[in-house]
Order: sequence, then C-alpha cells, then structure tokens
Amino acid sequence: MKNKIILSTILIIFLAFYFTLKYYPNSYVNKMINSATAFFSMGISINDLISKYSDTEKNGKIKILLVPGHEPSFGGAEYKNLLERDLNLTLSEKIKNILSKNNKFEIITSRNINGWNPELEKYVNNNKNEILVWINNMKSSMSKLVNNGKVNVVNAEMGHSIAPLKSAIFLYGINKWAGENKIDIAIHLHFNDNPKYKGKPNYEGFTIYVPEKQYSNGTSSKILAKDLFDEISKIQKVSTMPEENGGIIEDQELIALGRYNTSDSLSVIIEYAYIYESLMQNVKLRNDFIEKSASSTANAINKFFESRI
Repeated sequence: MKNKIILSTILIIFLAFYFTLKYYPNSYVNKMINSATAFFSMGISINDLISKYSDTEKNGKIKILLVPGHEPSFGGAEYKNLLERDLNLTLSEKIKNILSKNNKFEIITSRNINGWNPELEKYVNNNKNEILVWINNMKSSMSKLVNNGKVNVVNAEMGHSIAPLKSAIFLYGINKWAGENKIDIAIHLHFNDNPKYKGKPNYEGFTIYVPEKQYSNGTSSKILAKDLFDEISKIQKVSTMPEENGGIIEDQELIALGRYNTSDSLSVIIEYAYIYESLMQNVKLRNDFIEKSASSTANAINKFFESRI
C-alpha cells in the first residue's frame, strides 16, 4: 500500500510537470530553463537579411544606420589640427552617398553637419528614464545568467576608456532606438588613438570590433565584419597594436556593439587608421584615404548582400 502511494505521488508530480511544460510555455519553469537561450537568442540571421534584400518591395528596404563616432562638438581623438569626430563625419557622408545609390537600402545617419539626427536626439531626450530602466534590466538579466554559469564574462584584452554618463546613455539610446525601428545594420565609424612616444604614434593600421560571440548579434555581425575586413585590407594594413593585430576583435564591453546584449542589429565598429599616421597628416593623402575607405566600406556592404543572393 505504501509503495502504491509513493508511485502514485511520483506519477502525479511527473504528469503535473509534463502538462505545465506542454500547456504553459511561458511558465516560470520554462523561463528558467530557457533564460539563457531567450536572452542570448540568435538575432538577425544572414538568411533573413538576404531574403529581405531579395524582395524589398515586399519586405521593406534594408535599414543601415551609420554612426560617425562621438558627439557633434565633443569627444574623440585630437592631434595637431585634426579632430577625429570631424573625420568620422566626413567619412560617414561619403559612405552614405555611395550606399544611397542602391535602392534596396535606406541609409540613416546618427548625425550630420547640423548635429544629431533630430528624431534620434528627441527619442533619447524624451526617454532617458525609460532608457536607464532598460539598461538596468538588461544588466541585471545578464548578471543573473553569469552568476548561474549560463553566460561567460569575457574581458577585453585592451582596456577601453569609460564614456561619460551622458554619452553612455546616448549610445544605449541609439541601441534601443535601433531595435524599435528595426535597424538591420549599424556601422560605427572611427579613427584610432593611442599613447604617443616622443610625439610620434606607436602603431598604425585598421581594426574592426564586433560583439562577443555569446551576444545575439555576435555571429551575424562577425560575418559582415569579415566582408568589411576583406575590402578594407586592400587599402590599409591591419593594426600593428598587439591586442588588435587579429584584425577582427570580439568585444563584450563596448556599448556601441550591444553591451549587456542591448543591440539587435548587426553591429561593427571600424577603426580605419590611427589619427597620428603620416597618411592622416598629409592633406592629399588623407583625402585620398578617406575616399578609398568610403568606397571599400560601401563595396563590402553591397557585396555582403549581392554575393549571397
């Protein structure tokens, strides 16, 4: 009799568990089981992007966000008479002009010569509290997964400067806005900086940063980065800085790439050259390099789609 009661109890528990999973997929049990998968689920797939590109009349255009690094009048590397933030903007405009010739693309920039994109600036300014809550929620979700051993923390090989709070909120705001507006690809444009030795640069060359592979946008972003790398390496050598000489660097901490898994878009940061390099100091060489950089970047993005149809 006692054994029958035990067996009946076990059977009832099993059936309760079975029917909970079957009929209540959003239950606490399922959430616990799938928490890491849900938080770091596959973002935009390459196949989805190519399908969208193949029939933009039906699916809508591919949305590409160009983000010339730093604020309109603040931040970025400075050397002699060069301001990185201005170089980023010049490059952004040239890339936009080339990509806009492809009628399957909708090109959006985070800022232009007049300042921030008004829609983006209004969104961030009107939703700061919501953005802060969202950041904390995403950070908390990731922390729980890390503590439970579901996600590994990967520290960057090289340290990154800490963005001022205002700038950090704006970067996170860009990620949130991009997700809500179904941005497919976000390209962050920069020129590199490094400590100088006796007034001269220590390194030269380009680097591409991508989200760390555990993030939702990691896998697809790296595929795009490889196409960008192939084109840009035709005009510029890979960074000679030891931490960057792999050419494509995964990073878990950079906000622009989606720290705490805050970006749904394919996201890359391109550091085209060190601002101190001789090719950046000579006006003619610099202008020529920026033109070539714009063409290489735009060609890579076009080929990314056209070569996969």
